[in-house]
Amino acid sequence: MSADALLGTHRTTTAATTERTLRRLEQLTDDRAFESQLQSFLARRRAVRQARLEQAAEAARHEHELLVQSALLEAGLTHLR
Repeated sequence: MSADALLGTHRTTTAATTERTLRRLEQLTDDRAFESQLQSFLARRRAVRQARLEQAAEAARHEHELLVQSALLEAGLTHLR
């Protein structure tokens, strides 16, 4: 499956989840239940955002490590010539 297809699926899933949560919030009449549901929703969003940041940082560290290894290998090969 292509990255575009995966991202499209993720966006669709996120939009559907957001729609369901909004409908659920609209149906709540008790203020405490509403606030609890909203806090839960926001906590999940923060957790997802944090996980994505950590994943991006890990990917950047890995890419940097590969670049350093490549540079060291190139330097070693140049030295052997």
